Amino acid sequence: MPERILPKGSALVLEGGGTRGFYSAGVFDAFIDAGIMFPYIAAISAGAANVLSYISGQKGRNRQIIEKYVGNPKYVSKRNLLFHRSMFGMKYVFHEVPRKHIFFDWDMFNKQDITFLTGAFDCNSGQTLWFNKSDNTANLEACMASCSVPFLSPVSRFRSLELLDGGIAAPIPIEKSITDGNSFHVIVLTRNAGYEKPIFKHTGILKLFYRKYPKLVEAISNRHITYNRQLALCEQLEKEGKAVIIRPEKPLQFNDSVGRDIEKLLELHDDGYNEAAAKMSFILENSKDLKAQAIRQASLLRPLT
Repeated sequence: MPERILPKGSALVLEGGGTRGFYSAGVFDAFIDAGIMFPYIAAISAGAANVLSYISGQKGRNRQIIEKYVGNPKYVSKRNLLFHRSMFGMKYVFHEVPRKHIFFDWDMFNKQDITFLTGAFDCNSGQTLWFNKSDNTANLEACMASCSVPFLSPVSRFRSLELLDGGIAAPIPIEKSITDGNSFHVIVLTRNAGYEKPIFKHTGILKLFYRKYPKLVEAISNRHITYNRQLALCEQLEKEGKAVIIRPEKPLQFNDSVGRDIEKLLELHDDGYNEAAAKMSFILENSKDLKAQAIRQASLLRPLT
């Protein structure tokens, strides 16, 4: 168990990014070494997948997955796409690896008394749906839905819903965190500073491929607007001292979300660890301020005797 849960109002906000998300996995190991847990986590796609091992307190688990399993074609490959209609081998990633190879500590995960939200896009309503920590049961279906990338994965069926990647309409779930009342946000991104999401150019293919889901087509067509708006909000909050952004400081050695170069992924993971560790004192200082504010507010509300 962590040494301490940060004060209420502290949030961990996680972008996805496929295998770029192993940068975030390094960040989580730094949090484990610092002995801290966030009371609120909002995550989508690879962010939701990798943060599971942080919540279960299994430092190094994601790094072991890079070393031993990401290079396996069952994990991510064009072969998967050809034979299983998904670039990522969902059953291999979410069932076989945690059950047979590097076991996931469900007992510790379930003991953590925190809010953990996993976002997935509802193809019919056009909304991002948020699943609670308790929705991620042994089959990890909520997480699998959140990681179902358009074109690279089939539509995921969960609880009679048709779902795809949570990053379609909530690529950086900062707005969700603010709506839920948090006042200090640690935001983990998987792109370098200066990145701007380009417009999606293949609208003809998009409309044909997803002709059953007009709201999905609209959301993907506008994703660059959504992403860039949420990124600008994160950067504004950081300027105001209401957020810390942790993102790769070195130029990324690959820009796609399916990179499989093990050495580069391990380096990316370790960069995440080191860059998070460098910002830890600021995170802890801000958590102290939140706690002090809570104490002051409680004293103001205390009835006079």
